[in-house]
Amino acid sequence: MSYSHLNQPLAAANVHSLVTDILANTICFNEVLNKLNGFYYPFMTHFDSELFYSRPVLSFFSSTQAIVGDTYPENVIWDHDKTQRFIDMLPCYKNDIENERNAFIYQESQNKNKLGCYINNLIRHYSRLLFIRIDLKYAKETSHHVTIEDFNYHMSKFRELIGKAKNCKPKSCFEHLQGNAWAIEQGGEEGGLHCHLLLMYDGSERQNDWYIAKEVGEKWKEVTAGLGEYYSYHDKERKQQYKQHDKLGIGMIHQNNPIEVENALASALYLTKPSKNEQQLKLWLPNMRTFGHGIYRTKKRRGLPE
Repeated sequence: MSYSHLNQPLAAANVHSLVTDILANTICFNEVLNKLNGFYYPFMTHFDSELFYSRPVLSFFSSTQAIVGDTYPENVIWDHDKTQRFIDMLPCYKNDIENERNAFIYQESQNKNKLGCYINNLIRHYSRLLFIRIDLKYAKETSHHVTIEDFNYHMSKFRELIGKAKNCKPKSCFEHLQGNAWAIEQGGEEGGLHCHLLLMYDGSERQNDWYIAKEVGEKWKEVTAGLGEYYSYHDKERKQQYKQHDKLGIGMIHQNNPIEVENALASALYLTKPSKNEQQLKLWLPNMRTFGHGIYRTKKRRGLPE
């Protein structure tokens, strides 16, 4: 079996899903056996004791090591007996896994409240804001080259550019940016690392949301040296679908239009949806940030006391 396509994040995502499926009783024995033989070696190859892992991933590591001991990963074959022992051991970790899930839901609820207050302050301050929503991710054909360290570096560089928006050059994709929020996640099935990004521009200065979204996406591709790609929510057809159902919450949002404001808040708060626990990171670096937003009260924001 070739493991060349299995990168570090995907290897962790695979075992995370396997453990949660077993505990939810949604996977048959033979599938567990086959996945153990497919996932164990690449996971152990990529395992790094200096990283943090989700509880399901840690339970996979602890359980398998208790069963195979010091046997080299390439020599381990998961037969019926080993597989059954692995399945029998996992319930011991169920409380820890559930506690982590509850902590994630609580933290997302806290983030949601903070983000809601931040956006409401901005909407009250500006008569109109241009809301931009895009997802920053990696191309499938090159994602196996991307480690969690790479992703963290790319996100740090990209946030630096956003943070310097007030001093950016004219014609920059961040010119007249007044607010931002971001949340990083990891896909459940494909293990893809990605970022949900919200940018809010002064609507009296910037109007073309499709063009700005494209510029921001191209800047991400530049930061990632071509490994990255992006998904824009600003195509005409997609916006029209939302508009037909009175759900359009991107593009120009007017302070005096309650429906636009409500939709914009709903779209923005998707970044902090507590029910998306399957999108939590399966591995991360120490002190790695997974959510953030700008600061409303800054000395440079017009109309606020110095």
